[in-house]
Amino acid sequence: MNLPSPIQKLASAFLDEHGINLLVKRDDLIHPEISGNKWRKLKLWIEKFHQGKYDALLTFGGAYSNHIAATAAMGALEKIPVIGVIRGDELNQNANPTLQNAAKNGMRLVFSSREEYDLKEEKYFQEELRRRYGNVLIIPEGGFGYYGMLGCTEILSEIKDQVNAIFLPMGTGTTLAGVLFGSETETIYGVSALKGGDFLNKNVEFLLSQAGLDKEDINEETKRLQVLTDYHFGGYAKHTPELIEFMKDFKSVYKLNLDYIYTAKMMFGLFELIKANHFEKGTTILAIHTGGLQGNSSIEDLILM
Repeated sequence: MNLPSPIQKLASAFLDEHGINLLVKRDDLIHPEISGNKWRKLKLWIEKFHQGKYDALLTFGGAYSNHIAATAAMGALEKIPVIGVIRGDELNQNANPTLQNAAKNGMRLVFSSREEYDLKEEKYFQEELRRRYGNVLIIPEGGFGYYGMLGCTEILSEIKDQVNAIFLPMGTGTTLAGVLFGSETETIYGVSALKGGDFLNKNVEFLLSQAGLDKEDINEETKRLQVLTDYHFGGYAKHTPELIEFMKDFKSVYKLNLDYIYTAKMMFGLFELIKANHFEKGTTILAIHTGGLQGNSSIEDLILM
């Protein structure tokens, strides 16, 4: 594992013009397959597995899920049996490179109808899964939960630079809650990768309550939080020609790959705020690259330079 992950300073005429110091926390370099926030969110779940008497891990995800890809790789690394419940009973393990690699890493793939998949958070359905698959440790979709959040608090402990603001993408709010919980004064910006991402505020509040904060403390912490919901480009795993062109331009200027599901939307939102002079000159911003580049396999024909 490449920890602590490096911090890269980006340079361009655009950033100089606006007086912005932009640093990128390269969590995408932690591991080739268990990259970014996925390693951090899974780390303590794996410790829980080893401390308990579980027979396997079971988790959930879509056809191109970074979480599924990373959990399968983690299972192979730790020699743990892993079951992945995949949304879409019309799929099979050869449907795309994500599922192919998950199967190659030893994950048992179970393809679920969308109706059944939507029950994944219901206790009675989780009990049914245990009846089907034995004594499994169930990890929520995306690694959501206390253990995932706590693992993400370590990101801030690896940062020595003084920063004024932190940007990161959001899917469940787990990583952002960890960063918020682990920081003190910085303003935290979360860019929702999902359409209708206002619910993410509630997710963050719930996770902070799981960490033991009372309502007053949560209100104080979330004063530093801004969830941006206008940069989803149609919704989760959706994209537009504008986003694809941004990804290409970004790679050309900064020599850094982004994924279209999360980090490209984060950087697009950040650059829109910089263009609008939202930040004072001299502001130092840290953007967290949460990995997930394997997801680009579904749009390779669009992003080839």
